[in-house]
Amino acid sequence: MRSALITGICLALLGILSASAFAQKIVIISDINGSYGSTEYNFRVSNAVEEIIKLEPDLVISAGDMVAGQKQPLLDQEHLDRMWASFNRVVADPLAQAGIDFIVTPGNHDGSGFREFELEQKKFQAQWIDRRPGLSLLEGSNWPRRYALLLGKVLIITIDGTRPGRLQNADLELLRDTLEREGGKAQSIIVVSHLPIWPFAQGREKEIINDPALPGLLSQHGVDYFVSGHHHVYYPGVDDNGVVHLGVGPLGGNARRIVGRSGREPFSFAVLELCEQGNWISSRKAPGFVEEIPLTSLPVSINGQLGSLIRIDLSEEYPAEACAR
Repeated sequence: MRSALITGICLALLGILSASAFAQKIVIISDINGSYGSTEYNFRVSNAVEEIIKLEPDLVISAGDMVAGQKQPLLDQEHLDRMWASFNRVVADPLAQAGIDFIVTPGNHDGSGFREFELEQKKFQAQWIDRRPGLSLLEGSNWPRRYALLLGKVLIITIDGTRPGRLQNADLELLRDTLEREGGKAQSIIVVSHLPIWPFAQGREKEIINDPALPGLLSQHGVDYFVSGHHHVYYPGVDDNGVVHLGVGPLGGNARRIVGRSGREPFSFAVLELCEQGNWISSRKAPGFVEEIPLTSLPVSINGQLGSLIRIDLSEEYPAEACAR
């Protein structure tokens, strides 16, 4: 009897350990910059960082636009240095001091891929070259512009999605090679870009990645999430192939309207929780970043060139219950 009891306890503990090893909490921020050339941040950015630290996530991802570049006339090196110093003080250093891994994706305002912003590209590279995450980069990575890594059993690939239209060959090659080599081993797969594939926001319908090779590549290799910023609205929707497209809201100075809606969306950050019950998405809104944006407040669907994106809670991808918190 005692032996059976001990065996049962051991098996239960093993199950708990296995479940906890799979569970991951990822916070995603985007578009935290102020007006062009700004070297300061709105108070809600530091408030958001404080709340993120309280959540004790396994990883924080920036989907781009961490500083306010891409300005004409072009900003000089001294001005860019001041912007990044402010970013480090408000965002990067507090996360590092809390022991939270932080990975980034270039945006059009902090590392635009257009040739005329070459200095901003170099400063983006210089900012992050010595701030590598504690997670090991996978083969083919070119940190911090495009790279892949593993967070436990979660495969994360970030690409240079800073320009509308087709992706660069380097991004498609990284995606294809990494997914072929690592995709079958992963429990979940996340691809991160600054620009989305779907038109989430009014006035930015054409500011999307429109590459015919990308949707098939994502569905062929079972990508679970395509995460993006730039449109400044929160929307989680599922495409016809079962890929969840997560548009992340802004923390910076410009909230926008979802297509088909009249009111501006709240400032927010997103939380992605991966667990045994299923993958759970929420968005914490300003000013306190405790209250969530109700999914029922968002449009039932969003239309684009690829068809309709269905709100996640109306799809089979939505779990019956949230991850344990």
